[in-house]
Amino acid sequence: MALVSSYDGFIFDYGGVLVHAQTEADQARLAAIAGVSKEAFSELYWSERLDYDKGDLTAAEYWQGLTSRAGGGRLSQQQLEQLIDVDNQSWMQFDQVMWDWIDQLRAAGKRVAMLSNMPRELGEALKLRTDKLSRFDQVTLSYEVHAVKPEPAIYEHCLEGIGTSPEQTLFLDDKIANVQGAELLGIRSIQFLDRDDILLRLRS
Repeated sequence: MALVSSYDGFIFDYGGVLVHAQTEADQARLAAIAGVSKEAFSELYWSERLDYDKGDLTAAEYWQGLTSRAGGGRLSQQQLEQLIDVDNQSWMQFDQVMWDWIDQLRAAGKRVAMLSNMPRELGEALKLRTDKLSRFDQVTLSYEVHAVKPEPAIYEHCLEGIGTSPEQTLFLDDKIANVQGAELLGIRSIQFLDRDDILLRLRS
């Protein structure tokens, strides 16, 4: 693996890289609010998630669709608001080690970007409740560009914004399909499975 100094730009996925992944407890809480069995919830949650991330489904359509596919009834407005809020919270457990590293990269003159599949509700909550997105030279969010990883368009949007060449840019994502999508465009990429191992290898 090449060292940090080899790259001009760094692109970070969000969920599972900059924040800890959603837990089983988070999913159990969401399942309870939706009135869905926790055993069935995960598959239902992910089955139309990319459509939600892309902005093709509203929050109401996404959550009602999930509940309906489980055989449930109509969600109340209170349930919908709770689902959105708990879902947002579950994806805002920040990994401070990674955010400190982003600050160090910027101090070293590197360009940094965030490239994420995420729904509008989470993206707007991040903007409203935190200053996290201000850390980046470029932020590309799926709902804003109506494309999701691993589609080429979303990587191209991010590359244009960060202003570094693909071969001088390192992309970190926990999902292998997203890593492969980036590599098809010539972006140097690492599947993010073990944060401490990856940081050690890049720094040493």
